[in-house]
Amino acid sequence: VLWHGLGGADGATFAVMLEQYADETGQAIRSETYGWDVFFQKFPTSVAAGAPPDMSIFHAAEVPQMTDQGLILNMDEIFFNTGLLPKDDFGAAIMDTITIEGNTMAVPFDNHGWNMYVNTKILEDAGLDPDNLPQNGTEFLDWALQLTTDANGRHPGDAGFDPDNIEIFAWHQSWPRFTYPSLFGMYGTAMFDPETNTALLNSDANIAALQYVHDLMYKHQVSPAAVPGLPGSYDFYQSGSLAFMWDGTWSLNFFKDNPDVEEVTIAAPLSSFSPDGTIAQKIDAHIFALPVGIDDAAMERSVPLIEWLSNNGKTWATSGQIPARLSVQNDPDVQAIWSVKSAAENFNKYGKTDVPHKAFIEIQTAWESAVSAAVSNTQPIEEAMNEGAAAIQAILDRA
Repeated sequence: VLWHGLGGADGATFAVMLEQYADETGQAIRSETYGWDVFFQKFPTSVAAGAPPDMSIFHAAEVPQMTDQGLILNMDEIFFNTGLLPKDDFGAAIMDTITIEGNTMAVPFDNHGWNMYVNTKILEDAGLDPDNLPQNGTEFLDWALQLTTDANGRHPGDAGFDPDNIEIFAWHQSWPRFTYPSLFGMYGTAMFDPETNTALLNSDANIAALQYVHDLMYKHQVSPAAVPGLPGSYDFYQSGSLAFMWDGTWSLNFFKDNPDVEEVTIAAPLSSFSPDGTIAQKIDAHIFALPVGIDDAAMERSVPLIEWLSNNGKTWATSGQIPARLSVQNDPDVQAIWSVKSAAENFNKYGKTDVPHKAFIEIQTAWESAVSAAVSNTQPIEEAMNEGAAAIQAILDRA
């Protein structure tokens, strides 16, 4: 039994890999996919109850918390010290994140994160050059005003512009969990400072960053408002209604399913929304973990599967994710995948991980709630961010 949250476009590739493993080994696998919020409630409860899955997949950023709570096993004696997997074939940054007090607590599966997909046809139709994208927040807004178009061909600021009948938007917030850490990174800040154990959510820089996005939605009307029920970025992009899509490396299967859209799309670094042009792109990693309390039979089922999945990263790359194994990243076939090549280059230049913490999930819930209240216009920005910062500070103080 395998629990995970690979419910995006990459999930189809993962399902194929599990079928291939079952065909090769005769080992049946029950793969259960959950929304990540559900997973992080269900997994700790199952371990505490003595009824965990055989194995699980979650993110590197959550490993410190899972370790602190005593939920996962040390992988060194199972995989690395035994020679099943070569530790030096994994990137140092990810290994540092999942190594707690000298113990490697997970096996990396991939590197993934936020990249930008650009509809070149929309840009060219507006007389803009896809090879020379905006370099800072001022330039992006200028482009966004030219790209956003209503049913009558008018743009925001034009006489008669109809905000209730917009056919093309410049931007969409997409998944807040990746968009806002990237945005705050562009403004040189984060959710909290681990050195001083201080919440930063209501810092001047974070408020300015969120004000920029709020203005895109409500003042300039170049982005759909982030209200409940808003269709996802894929829906807009698929219909040719979105110029710039910030989304994950896992989007490759979306493009494979929509070849007409893929034909007019290029991948690029996130456009900077900051005044000085700083770029930051949130990156993370999917990892394999073994729960505390699994029996020998579960171990015998899980270890060969993790080894096989790690050794078949080239197949996983066809989902758009960047394989964790350095030897596979450099494979010519992997380098030939347009979205993977772009993401790998951009992550090396601009990649920014979440700040790890043993209460990471609670901190994430607090800032997501605050940001959602602000961008949905249900609470003033400063008020929402002050409340979010207070919630984060309370978590930091007791953790």
